[in-house]
Amino acid sequence: MSKYHYEDAILQLQESGAIGLADFKKLPYEDLVELLEEIKVWCLYANGKLEKLPKESKKKKKKKKD
Repeated sequence: MSKYHYEDAILQLQESGAIGLADFKKLPYEDLVELLEEIKVWCLYANGKLEKLPKESKKKKKKKKD
């Protein structure tokens, strides 16, 4: 069974424009918190345009830089 992570959730949102509660339940807590924060910013500042969703986790980007 494959794991469901931030990137998978973003891809699903970009493809369908929606994510189910069952998928939220599969996400690790840290990914869930980050995804919900990104969705809030996306809805507020990007007017819900799917192409403006961040494709990569900001936390993972920071780890790569360090």
